[in-house]
Amino acid sequence: MDSDKEYNLMVGLRIRDVRESQHLTREKFSEKCDISASFLADIERGKKSLTVRTLYKICNACNVSADYIIFGHKSGFDRDIVIEILNSYSDEQLEHISNILYEIQQLSP
Repeated sequence: MDSDKEYNLMVGLRIRDVRESQHLTREKFSEKCDISASFLADIERGKKSLTVRTLYKICNACNVSADYIIFGHKSGFDRDIVIEILNSYSDEQLEHISNILYEIQQLSP
């Protein structure tokens, strides 16, 4: 396998990972990203490469970093983990958390 094919395959697998982590079918994901489902399938299989425009659409629509798609580097902040943590709290605790976040927001310039 040559390096371009390997690169395309790795990028495609990361995009599929993003799609599956959001529990979306190819059709729903491609609609969300404004690309065709068949093009998405070719990208995920490594048969086609991304343009910068397509990369932008995917990153913007799915709130994922281009750094992850291109290089596989996960950012230090993972919204899914924060959501999981918040879901473990009671409504009363969430109210306190909300108040704290509001106060922090007021401190920001």
